[in-house]
Amino acid sequence: MFEVYSMIDFVNELFTMKLRILFWVLISALFASCAPTRVVAPLEKGVTQIGVTLGRPRVNDGSLPLVGIYFAKGLSDVKTFYAGAQLTSLYLGTIQLDGGVVKKIIAPNIMIPGVSWSYGANSFISSRDGAFRLYPETGVNAYWKIGPHILNISANTWVDPTWFLSDYNKGRILSPSFGAGYRFRYKWIELQAEYKLLNPTREMHIPQAYIPSTNGLGGKGWYWGAALNF
Repeated sequence: MFEVYSMIDFVNELFTMKLRILFWVLISALFASCAPTRVVAPLEKGVTQIGVTLGRPRVNDGSLPLVGIYFAKGLSDVKTFYAGAQLTSLYLGTIQLDGGVVKKIIAPNIMIPGVSWSYGANSFISSRDGAFRLYPETGVNAYWKIGPHILNISANTWVDPTWFLSDYNKGRILSPSFGAGYRFRYKWIELQAEYKLLNPTREMHIPQAYIPSTNGLGGKGWYWGAALNF
């Protein structure tokens, strides 16, 4: 009898674990770009930026508010460090932290845009059972800077090292996103607006919700941010 119940418990635990993994894959696909691109044009050396972000990807007939905070520091005139946390994820029982570096590759001028490259990682820790996921990410930004005005086109992708653990063929090694935005950076303030396409390479679903898509794939939505520079 003990062995029978142990086997039942094992099967139930395995099924629960698979459902948890599936949930992580689906929800992380939506949260993969839950803020405007952190830094497009690197900050000047020594400048510190503290900001708040609001992502609004489309879900059902409305949008899902995703609130976050971040910190950025100009390590040099061509390299900026950033780190952030998502407050909405915390409310939902997940500690979501991200961090990385943005490096200027080409300086902008009148004829050609500037180009920057970013690399870093996102981590998820469940406050319920301690489940942990780490997603490396990298991206590239093309930006035009005219005085305090910054226009950008960005492409970013997450890498899921545990994609093969997902059931129902929902796992993917890469979770790309694409965006176009505008920033107003003047002295001590920066305002941000960006429209993003999320995972436009596959269908996206989260439990009991419908995500309006782009030609049947991915998700989409507006993302906003405001920051102070010191």
